[in-house]
Amino acid sequence: SDELIEKYIKAVKSLHKLGPSIPQKLAEKGESEATGIELYNEIDSVIKEAGFKDYFEFVKVNAKVAWAWNVSQGELGIAKFQGMTDNGIKQMDEAITNPDVPEETKAELRKAKQDILNNWAHNKKYADISMSIVRPLTNQHDLEIIKRHQKDLMEAYTGIPQEKLQEIDPNM
Repeated sequence: SDELIEKYIKAVKSLHKLGPSIPQKLAEKGESEATGIELYNEIDSVIKEAGFKDYFEFVKVNAKVAWAWNVSQGELGIAKFQGMTDNGIKQMDEAITNPDVPEETKAELRKAKQDILNNWAHNKKYADISMSIVRPLTNQHDLEIIKRHQKDLMEAYTGIPQEKLQEIDPNM
C-alpha cells in the first residue's frame, strides 16, 4: 500500500543516516556479541520508529519492494534505451535522405545504423529474458505503487535530493 511504502521510505532514509556510524561504533566498542546486539537494537529501533512492527516485517517488505523496484527500473531502462535508439535511427535516416550529405558519409551512416540496430536487437533479447525471470516475482499492484513513489524511493536509496536527481535525469 502507499502507506506501507511511505513507512518503508522513512525507514530506509533513517537507516542511511545510521549506517555511516556503525563502523565507528564497532571500532570504539570492539566487535563483540554485546556490540552486535546493541547495533541490532539500534537498527530495530529505527525500523520501529518508521512504523514497522519489527525487523522481520521490514525485511519482508524490503524483499517485495526490491522485486517490484527491479522490474520497474528494468522497464524504465528498456524504454529509455528504446527511445534513444529510435531517436538516433531517426536522425541517421534524416541525414541519409538529405541530398546535401555526401554519399561517403551516407554509407558510413548506413553501416552505423545497422550496427546500432543489431546491437539493440542483441541486447534487447537478453533484457527481455531477464525481465521474464524477475517479473513473476512481483505483481501489477506492487509495480503501480512503486512507480507512484519512484522519486521518493530513488532519493531514499541514493541520498540525493529529488531536485538534484531532476538535474541528473529530467525524466525522473
